[in-house]
Amino acid sequence: MYSFKSAVGQMLIYFDKTFGQYALKIGDTVYEHHHSAESAADNVYMHSTGCYNWDSLEGVVETPSELSAWERL
Repeated sequence: MYSFKSAVGQMLIYFDKTFGQYALKIGDTVYEHHHSAESAADNVYMHSTGCYNWDSLEGVVETPSELSAWERL
């Protein structure tokens, strides 16, 4: 599981056994599922998560460019 404290709340990337993929959770909502944790982190970096509050901050807030910059829990 990976964690990033963003301007819109806690983000988590974790393996969701129900779907067999990695989930991207922002606050209390799961926005996406991905085949890899890296893909989920890339969408956070690109501000293309489906979470309007995050996606609208493109170019405004500093964002980790790689999963290795996230905290591993």
